[in-house]
Amino acid sequence: MPTPRPSLSFVLAAALAAGTAQAATLDQVDALLRGGHLVQADHAIAQVLAAQPDSARAHYLDARLLAAEGKWPLAEDELQRARRLDPTLGFAPAAQVQALAHEVIQHRWKNPSGLAGYGQAALAGLFLLVSGYLVFGMLRGRRQPPRS
Repeated sequence: MPTPRPSLSFVLAAALAAGTAQAATLDQVDALLRGGHLVQADHAIAQVLAAQPDSARAHYLDARLLAAEGKWPLAEDELQRARRLDPTLGFAPAAQVQALAHEVIQHRWKNPSGLAGYGQAALAGLFLLVSGYLVFGMLRGRRQPPRS
């Protein structure tokens, strides 16, 4: 009976975990992502981005990784960076790109982050300040005698 062969993503994960001298490639990162090896994919994409900072595909794969980790604002930033470098993102299946973009947008509205999350509170505070200023002005105007 033949011995079962390990999957490609398992072999890649083991090689990267062992700290081989070979630098990670985009194909290895893609295989790790598809295999669900997020920690290894994170290490690999860091190597790739260090070697290829202007690679649209590397930033796109990083966006996929960040989305898989639930880091939506970072995933959105990386997807935008990939689109700035290559507006067509022709290296990836169009349906996959569309699904990632849709998922990122959905999470933007569900979980606003950073300063955007404080938008409603800031708007409410501004409304209270303006209202207070107007009420104060009206009360102050009533106390003064009319000018002749």
